[in-house]
Amino acid sequence: MPTNAIAERFREVVSLHLVGNFQPDVAPGFPLLLGIQGPPGEGKTYQVERILEEAGVVPLLLSGGELESPNAGAPAARIRAVYRDAGVHLDAGTPAVVLLNDADAAIGSWGELTQYTVNTQNLITELMHLADYPTRVEGQGTRRVPIILTGNDFTRLYAPLRRTGRMGIFSWRMNPAEREAAVRSLFPWLVDKTARELVLRFPDQPISFWAAVRRRLDDGVLIAAVERRGLRDLTRRLVSGSRIKIDDHTYSVEDITVAAKAMADDSAHDFLTS
Repeated sequence: MPTNAIAERFREVVSLHLVGNFQPDVAPGFPLLLGIQGPPGEGKTYQVERILEEAGVVPLLLSGGELESPNAGAPAARIRAVYRDAGVHLDAGTPAVVLLNDADAAIGSWGELTQYTVNTQNLITELMHLADYPTRVEGQGTRRVPIILTGNDFTRLYAPLRRTGRMGIFSWRMNPAEREAAVRSLFPWLVDKTARELVLRFPDQPISFWAAVRRRLDDGVLIAAVERRGLRDLTRRLVSGSRIKIDDHTYSVEDITVAAKAMADDSAHDFLTS
């Protein structure tokens, strides 16, 4: 999803969180944590990363997989280390944030499926401590660093962690106009009416579906290049720095529709039960 497809209300929420935390005198009760929740495939993490990139803000990334360890206390120590590293960036004059993707998968409660370990508890209490004392880590002073979390369902997070004053919650679901704009950005040669008709034809598909449709169409350009040059010659050219130009390639509405239908059929087919 190109940068020009970032929804304005999404941009405003992230911008406010950054500005509110970076100013010297943070307003009382302004949350250190911003939780962005919503259905999968709707561009939450992508949009956050593009906004940070535009603003020149360095994201220090954490994923759920990094917060697993057989050693008690290691994941909480990892969060503290990343938070302090971000503070070093701030001291050097470079804005930075901590970005935790799929937070609900890492520290959320999933009923009987949850393996609630000491590490999970430590992670939650560490985030709560940072939210309450953002300029003190392990007894040492540090810069206040905004933290952004993405996920699908933050009702699964420990309630005291997401209370007002610690975490601001933004529930993201594209409205029809935003979805049309995102599709239009993926197929910029289409007129607005055509993009709207495509969205209406596949109403339940997330924006990641349309990105996959574009990739499937672009695959045809790659295959044509293989057939033209041969796989052996083409792979050597690519690893030497050559590229296959596909950015300005256009496709008809019919081609897009056929690819979208094929994608929808593929995702709906369950080989395990057929």
